[in-house]
Amino acid sequence: MFCTKMKGQIKSLLRDFDSYVDEHVDTALKITTAVKNLLSSPVADILTAIIPGDIDNTVRQQLITALGKAIDVLTIVDDCKQYTDVNAQLNCFIQQLQKRDPDLQDAILQKLASLLASQLDGQRMKQNLYDLYTQAKYAASKS
Repeated sequence: MFCTKMKGQIKSLLRDFDSYVDEHVDTALKITTAVKNLLSSPVADILTAIIPGDIDNTVRQQLITALGKAIDVLTIVDDCKQYTDVNAQLNCFIQQLQKRDPDLQDAILQKLASLLASQLDGQRMKQNLYDLYTQAKYAASKS
């Protein structure tokens, strides 16, 4: 009973998000999926590997800026704050992420996705709403 009611509330909340936020969450999840793929096979130019080629140049620049900010926010990457280049920060981030349990990796990548979505959307809402929506989209893609 509780789960059915909660599921209905989540569906209602998801309908309240506009398509603009939905697009940003989809983009953010694509980025974090690409980062997850790099955990097993690193590349030299991480930015080129994780940002889809069909992304508009303006959005690409927003993503690069958002990645730098998000990496600074995530606590697992204190070692990575010494780097000023986003590619070097991402490389360090991936190295730190590889040291973590796979479940923790997924949790960190989901948080990264919500931070990216928030930055791309201009932080119009509270971060916890981006967290919730990103988690719901991620869970829906897995079922």
